[in-house]
Amino acid sequence: MAPDDAGSRPEPDADLKLGTALWRTRAYLLPQLRHFVLYGVLTAFTMLLEVGAVLLVYDLLTNKVLQGEPLTEFQAGLLAVDPERFVAVETLDEAARLTLRTVFLVVGGALVAVGFALGTVLTYYLTWILQRVNQDLRLAMMDAAVHLSLRYHDDAPVGDGIYRVYQDSAMVTSVVQNGLIEPATALVSLLVALVTVSLFAPWLGVLLLIAVVPSVVVARAFVPRLRRGSARARAANSALTSHIQESVHGVRILKAHQAEGRAFESFRRRSFRALDRAYELRRSVALLNLAVFLLTALAAIGGDYLMAQWVWAEEPTFGYGVIALVGFAVWNLGAFQAAQDRTATLAAGSVTLANLWSLLQDMGVGLGRAFFLLDQEPEVRDRPGAVAMPPVERGVRFRDVDFAYRPGVPVLRGVSFTARPGTVTAVVGVSGAGKSTLMRLLLRLYEVDAGAIEIDGVDIRDLRVQALRDGIGIVLQENALFPTTIADNIRFASPGAADAAVEAAAATACADEFVRDLPEGYATELGERGAKLSTGQRQRISIARAVVKNAPILLLDEPTASLDVATERRVLEGLADWGRDKVIFLVTHRIGTIRRADRILFLEDGALVEEGDHASLMERPGGRYRAFVTTESGDAAHAS
Repeated sequence: MAPDDAGSRPEPDADLKLGTALWRTRAYLLPQLRHFVLYGVLTAFTMLLEVGAVLLVYDLLTNKVLQGEPLTEFQAGLLAVDPERFVAVETLDEAARLTLRTVFLVVGGALVAVGFALGTVLTYYLTWILQRVNQDLRLAMMDAAVHLSLRYHDDAPVGDGIYRVYQDSAMVTSVVQNGLIEPATALVSLLVALVTVSLFAPWLGVLLLIAVVPSVVVARAFVPRLRRGSARARAANSALTSHIQESVHGVRILKAHQAEGRAFESFRRRSFRALDRAYELRRSVALLNLAVFLLTALAAIGGDYLMAQWVWAEEPTFGYGVIALVGFAVWNLGAFQAAQDRTATLAAGSVTLANLWSLLQDMGVGLGRAFFLLDQEPEVRDRPGAVAMPPVERGVRFRDVDFAYRPGVPVLRGVSFTARPGTVTAVVGVSGAGKSTLMRLLLRLYEVDAGAIEIDGVDIRDLRVQALRDGIGIVLQENALFPTTIADNIRFASPGAADAAVEAAAATACADEFVRDLPEGYATELGERGAKLSTGQRQRISIARAVVKNAPILLLDEPTASLDVATERRVLEGLADWGRDKVIFLVTHRIGTIRRADRILFLEDGALVEEGDHASLMERPGGRYRAFVTTESGDAAHAS
């Protein structure tokens, strides 16, 4: 198992600044621009409705209903009541106040209903918009991941890729929501509240603005701590995801070795490590929010003290010409409550912005990890002017091919040979000699470091990658099957193959006989990774998949390792009949299989040391291939 802190590749540029993160998300935001604009218009309308409602309702209840103060001309017109009864009087009578109480309940109820409906609709609307943005990024990440070369995937844990695509990609919606929409909404709300408070008393607005300065300083000081905590938390969760994937994938081995307890203990350590990292991050966020809250709370308390003094002295309000429309010509109880509500909005908004600031640091790290995957340039891609694959008439030629997975550790050195159509070329050697690597290079899963691979004289790097792989059928050691029907698994590489072609391919691979014995035949649904079939049956399905593709080149990597001798003989005979005009490569350790090859390439330490047919190679005294066969045959005899 990997170390506890493993699971995430170190990326020096994974920590995106907010501005960079927002700029890089533009390609995923622009398609939804009209929805963002509509959402902004509706949100602005809701905020204005809220401010107007607060000013009207506080005055109507506190000053008019409770204290009997007359309405203004504006209020009387807005509420459609008689001015002579509600405006041109010193004090409202009991009947008028009861009427206004009813009006207050109706208006207040209507405003609450409208506000709730708008808030609910806007919440769902925003979620719908952001999920579409997230879907676009997730699709782009998955497309990038599957097109990256195996050199990248060799080093990257599978769980890390899953975590990036599933979890880190979600940061694009968080950055949009918490980096654009919510901060913009909070800032506008704060600005409206500040203007409203300043209309009551400019010094009150100045006092609240002063509290902003130390809050900004504190928030900026927390940035390095928040980003370090976020990076460590995401690395720990990525490692946990990788461990879960490894444990589930290797559950048979764990049970066979009675290692379930060790696996659970390892999971427990990683889980607690992820929990600790998340706790450390949340603790930093809580400290920042607490600091900002204390600073804004002090300003709010100071503001409440000043407002209480002004109410006691019945001081005139500053913006008489504006707020007097709703009855706040002087500081009274209604004015105090309305201004206090806006002051509380400012204080709460400051804490909200501090919390958003904390979230944005985490999102910058997460989105950086997502974009890191998108930034990886595929090692294998089409050259300018790449052409279609030519007909395979002269064969496949390896010319002085060198390759290393890592610098300084060569896997292949100066390999040269030619494979002709209508022949079976067996690639033989001890484990680690480079046999499977040859096949991967022919598929351009990797690029050669030196030399060239040619098909009918054309360098495969000058061919379109899709065209090259369409022209090659392959059966790998790992029999990758999918939880669909047997027929769909066979036609996986050739989706348009007819049922007759599928059944003919299965017959060539000697799979038809056991498939027809299944209750649902070719419509049988396989379990995860083909768990309903034996290893040998899965191998024959994989061979049928390559046959139905009917490509001019066929790569067989240990294709019959799980078959009994009789079945292996019939499968190879079927492939020989099917592939009379095709170039067939065969990677295997089984001597009986190797004997059937037209030509044998013997690799040792990455170099091609011997080539020829079985009989000629066995006649060489001291030959490497002869020693290999002798050893393998002796081991087989000893095992039997």
